[in-house]
Amino acid sequence: MKKFLQFISWPTIAGVLFAVILVQYQQINRLGGILLQEPVKPTASAGSALPFSLADAVDTAAPAVVSIHSTIRQQIQLPPPEDIPPMFRNLLQNIPAERSYNSLGSGVIVSNEGHVLTSLHVIEGAEDIEVRFGDLSSETFIRAAQLIGSDPGTDLALLKIEAAALPAAIPIGSSDTVRVGDTVLAIGFPSQELISQKSVSRGIVSALGIPQNGLPIVEYIQTDAAINYGNSGGALVNANGELIGINSFIYSQSGGSDGIGFAVPINKAMVVVDQLIAFGEVTPGYLGVITGEMLTQESSLNFFGRSDVSGLLIEQVNAASPAELAGIKPGDVMIAIDGSMITSVIGAIDQINRKAPGQMVDLGIYREGENLTIPVQLGSGTAQYRIPELPGN
Repeated sequence: MKKFLQFISWPTIAGVLFAVILVQYQQINRLGGILLQEPVKPTASAGSALPFSLADAVDTAAPAVVSIHSTIRQQIQLPPPEDIPPMFRNLLQNIPAERSYNSLGSGVIVSNEGHVLTSLHVIEGAEDIEVRFGDLSSETFIRAAQLIGSDPGTDLALLKIEAAALPAAIPIGSSDTVRVGDTVLAIGFPSQELISQKSVSRGIVSALGIPQNGLPIVEYIQTDAAINYGNSGGALVNANGELIGINSFIYSQSGGSDGIGFAVPINKAMVVVDQLIAFGEVTPGYLGVITGEMLTQESSLNFFGRSDVSGLLIEQVNAASPAELAGIKPGDVMIAIDGSMITSVIGAIDQINRKAPGQMVDLGIYREGENLTIPVQLGSGTAQYRIPELPGN
C-alpha cells in the first residue's frame, strides 16, 4: 500500500506544479500585453472652450499682419523773437524749422486687393509710407503704400499696396459677439529695435465700452494682451484667428505695456473701410438729436411718473435735422433702432453711424404713454450727446 501511494503521488504533485506554472505564465503574459499597449492619448473634453494651443489661430491670422514704416516731418514751433532773450536769439536762428523721424507701426491686410488697415497716428503727416510683409519662404517684400483715406474719429487709416505675392486677407470676425473673458491674441511689430520681428501676445477681453470721456465715440475692446509701441494698427484676433479689432492705444504710467490696451471693434472699423473705398472719406449717418444718459428706474419715475421706461431721453432736436423733419420731438424717448433695443448711448450713436446718409432707419419712440415707430431718412453730420457732470463738479 505504501509503495502504491508513493507511485501515484509523484504524478499528482507534478500535475499540480504544472497547473501552477501554467496559471502564472498566463498572468504574466496578460500583464506583458497590457504594458506593451500604446498609451491612450489625452483628448480634449467635448465642452472645452479653448484649444490646447493657439498655433492654428496664429497661422491663420499672422501672415496678413504687416509692418508699416514711414518718414514723418514736423514743423518746429519757436517762440516769437521778442519772447527770446537777446543772448539766445542768434543761437536759435540756426535751429532747423522742421524735423523728421521714422515711425514704426503695424497694419492688417483686409482685402485681397491689397487694402491695409492701420491706425491713423502711425502714418499721420508721413511723406512716404512703406509696407513690409513676408511669404511662406520667409522672404521679405517692401512695397510703397498709397493712402486711400482716413477717419480721425476712429483713428483709422486705409492704405493700398500692389504686389503679386500678397498674403491672403485676414478672416474677418464679428466684434458684436465679443464677451468679457474671451481669449484674444494681439499680433504686430512691437519694437523699433526688433524691426522685423512679428510678435504674438495672449490675453483676454477685460472690458467693453468707451474707456473715458474725451475720447472718440467708439466702443473700444479693452484687453490685457501685451500691446507695445509698434503694435498700433495691428490685429486683435479671437481663438479662431479671426480679426475682431484693430489695436489702437494703451493706458500706461510707465510708457510700456501695463496690460490695459484698447482696440477699435472690427465691425466699426469695416464700416470705415467700406466708406473709404467707396468715397475716400467717412460719411456716417446723422440723426440730429442730443441725448443724455440711459434712463434709470429713478429718472424714468421722475420724468414720466413710472419706473419702466427705458432708452434715451431726447433733450434737443436740431433745427432742420433729419429727426425734426421726421417728427421727432424733445421729450421723446428713443427705445430702439431698426428693432434693436438701445442699451447704451455710444451703442445708439454707433448704430446710426454705421448707416450711410440717405438710408432709412425705423426709430422706436416712447411718447406720452404710447410706443411709436417713426421712419427717418438719415443725413450727414456729427452726432452729439451730453456728458453728465461728475459729482462735485
